[in-house]
Amino acid sequence: MGNLIKINLYAELKNKKQNKVNIKKVEEIILNYNSWLRNTNREDKIENYEKFLRAQ
Repeated sequence: MGNLIKINLYAELKNKKQNKVNIKKVEEIILNYNSWLRNTNREDKIENYEKFLRAQ
């Protein structure tokens, strides 16, 4: 899930225009994503991550 974390961190920083990363927020997003993967029986792929982001 390395690429997904990088994408999410970039998106979070770009949206908030900050130089600091909110680790709690990143952990929350990762936990939500992992739960979503389990609930929807999907694999950890970029395409599925994009679907997850749209569902949020």
